[in-house]
Amino acid sequence: MRLFVNPFAPRGRRPSPAEAEAERHAQRQRIKEAVRKVLAPGEDAVISISELACGEDGCPDVETVIGIHEAGTPTRRLRLHLPLAEVGLADIAAAAEDARRTADKDASA
Repeated sequence: MRLFVNPFAPRGRRPSPAEAEAERHAQRQRIKEAVRKVLAPGEDAVISISELACGEDGCPDVETVIGIHEAGTPTRRLRLHLPLAEVGLADIAAAAEDARRTADKDASA
């Protein structure tokens, strides 16, 4: 005999929208601190963090885009094919290295 699983039964407590936003804010702050640690932008640099749906072929469903805005320099953008919660120091360093290699390649072409 099979057990009936009620699809409408509560499955534990879900965070409220305010709690979910507070968690995303904490994750963005953690990533900003990691960017400052790994890339050491100027003190006045503005760092923006966005978690976006990725629509490109072969791209994961979600990506994190980091923008580093410094006066007098072009904005640097790092794309990590990871959700906010999974981004770490090594991921930021690898994305920065990839962006640097791409910029060097474009400059030499």
